[in-house]
Amino acid sequence: MSTVKGIERLSKEERANRSYEMQQAARQAIREILGDETKWPRELIFIGRNLRIVQGNNQFLGSPVNRVKITATWASRALVESPDLPLSQRIRNYGGHIVFHFVLFTSDLVFYISKIRQLLGWGGGMEDDIEKQMKIMAKDMGVQLDENLFEG
Repeated sequence: MSTVKGIERLSKEERANRSYEMQQAARQAIREILGDETKWPRELIFIGRNLRIVQGNNQFLGSPVNRVKITATWASRALVESPDLPLSQRIRNYGGHIVFHFVLFTSDLVFYISKIRQLLGWGGGMEDDIEKQMKIMAKDMGVQLDENLFEG
């Protein structure tokens, strides 16, 4: 019997209980992983907090810049310019960097469409759009989010 068929045979109450137990187990696992900051590289903690501050400021100011593009561009560029990599790896990374710029063009389109919608009063900025999508994705995964989670 497949897992899906097994779940389908459960009553609505049993499914709700199982879903709740899975959420609690996932939350506990995340608490254990994220709980001890001494196990995380200090640089990663700094970058994460910095990105959160930039995201909050960008959202507060109405998304004046495409922070996703800026962050991603510098991360990709760092791979290309890394002097400690062999030449063959840097060439491969450069090819990926070029492909990345084509993909990033899509991000620019989304940013400018969002900016135009914001100027016309049809929506918030890109940060608001990202926040809305994150909430939808979390809800689809069965995760309950604190309403203030994405506030800067």
